[in-house]
Amino acid sequence: MLTLRQFTEWLNGSGRPAGRAALLTFDHCHAEQLETAIPVLESLRLAATFFPVSGGLAHPRSDGATRWRRTLLDLTKAGHTIGCHTHTHPILTRLSTTQIRHEVLRSKLALEDALGDRVSAFCYPYGAHDARVRSVVQEAGFDVAFTVDLGGVRAGDDAYRLKRAPVLGEPASAEFGAYLSGRFLVAGSVLLCWKMRERLLERHVLAPERLE
Repeated sequence: MLTLRQFTEWLNGSGRPAGRAALLTFDHCHAEQLETAIPVLESLRLAATFFPVSGGLAHPRSDGATRWRRTLLDLTKAGHTIGCHTHTHPILTRLSTTQIRHEVLRSKLALEDALGDRVSAFCYPYGAHDARVRSVVQEAGFDVAFTVDLGGVRAGDDAYRLKRAPVLGEPASAEFGAYLSGRFLVAGSVLLCWKMRERLLERHVLAPERLE
């Protein structure tokens, strides 16, 4: 299992993992993810990259922002990496270029201020991106950006169109087994169902942040 730094170095040709390797990522940092995933990661001594939405840091002096900042700092102290997932999780391709810059830069600056460290990775909300969005993300100073397009990554791939093998929601064992079958149509159909479930979950969980 690679850290984000190791992955980025490998992608740029400056490092080579021994055999097949993976980068473990979590979008949003939902409470359920942290409560479930962190103990497992600790028991296996694995590091992951988390992509939180930064809206919870909008009011720095609020109790909620203080708790959220502490959560993110605790993740980094445990060896995990924090990436950027915008400020309010909009569909970036539907925004003006000015609005895209606001979402991307506001989130990056808020997270870097909270962590006291550079944030180098970006994850497109809903996986939505085009040349205009990718250009803003690159100009903002991110080294890599991840989609939710199904697939692996090879050295030399476009650093701002990186594919992943998404696992969304809480799949049953049979559903997860079908996803890992290696058959593209089966895996793609399962992934589509997961995306629809995730969209419904995000509308419920992220509603308070959108009101800020």
